[in-house]
Amino acid sequence: MYGIEAINHHNGWAMAIAGALIVLFGLALLSFVISQLHKFAALIENLAKKRSQPTETKVETDAAQQRSLLDINQLRERYRMLTADLGDTFELAKLYEIATESGLPHVHLTIRSLREAGILMPVGKGVFKWQ
Repeated sequence: MYGIEAINHHNGWAMAIAGALIVLFGLALLSFVISQLHKFAALIENLAKKRSQPTETKVETDAAQQRSLLDINQLRERYRMLTADLGDTFELAKLYEIATESGLPHVHLTIRSLREAGILMPVGKGVFKWQ
């Protein structure tokens, strides 16, 4: 027996349809998995970030933010005292130099915070004044 008769006799059509459905299902499943890989990668990255960062609760974070707002006012007064001899306007480089010589910590971060808070205002190129 050869040809179509052999295919009919040995259930060839059913096997061909089953094979095609298995391949189709496999390809559909593979495409779904590939389409969701970005979510899986983001999940892994978030887990890695959480492991590398110290754990702190929302209350601790809020308290730290409130402390930083209070501290910015204290920093403003401390830095204003440093620039009292410089006059109303002064060069930012001079403020940095004086603060570094005074032994204040994190001078770059503090000056940036004062600028972002609108406390230290630019007047010209490299020249600033207190708000």
